[in-house]
Amino acid sequence: MVIRLVHQVPGLLAGAAVIAATQPAPESFLLPDAPPGPLPVVLIHGTADPLVAYEGGPMSWWVRRLFRVGGVSLSAPQTAAYFAARNAITQPPTATDLPHREESGKTSVTRTDYQQDGKPPVTLYTVHAGGHTIPGSRKAPFVLGRTNHDLNAAEAIGQFFGLMPLPESPKTR
Repeated sequence: MVIRLVHQVPGLLAGAAVIAATQPAPESFLLPDAPPGPLPVVLIHGTADPLVAYEGGPMSWWVRRLFRVGGVSLSAPQTAAYFAARNAITQPPTATDLPHREESGKTSVTRTDYQQDGKPPVTLYTVHAGGHTIPGSRKAPFVLGRTNHDLNAAEAIGQFFGLMPLPESPKTR
């Protein structure tokens, strides 16, 4: 829904936070070709999402049937790169692994930042082995996949938009 609002009603939002969703591929995009203006965007997506594939591509048959959706989507990294290009960011992204907590089990998080002076930033949180869930203290139902506890999505979004103080910086690779 947020991705649609960003494109369909340019200027409505001051920024966008997208969890477990990706940009439709050009052949599946139902809105006019006119791109909206630059906008800060933060994305959070699990690599083991059973509903919206991190790698993009066509929706699975059961998701198409159950939710009455279809089409092809970009991967989560392609979605981040799409918004970075839309924001005219030409600098390469930087990737940072977040500190791992024991309670996160097999999941871990990498933050990829697209930043350039004078341009709205784009950040992608990749939740490795994470499902169609919101990272934080509460687990989602098992059928949606693993929930990560290294990242608190609400805090990360608040920090991205300058609504909360930033934590200490982890090592950048």
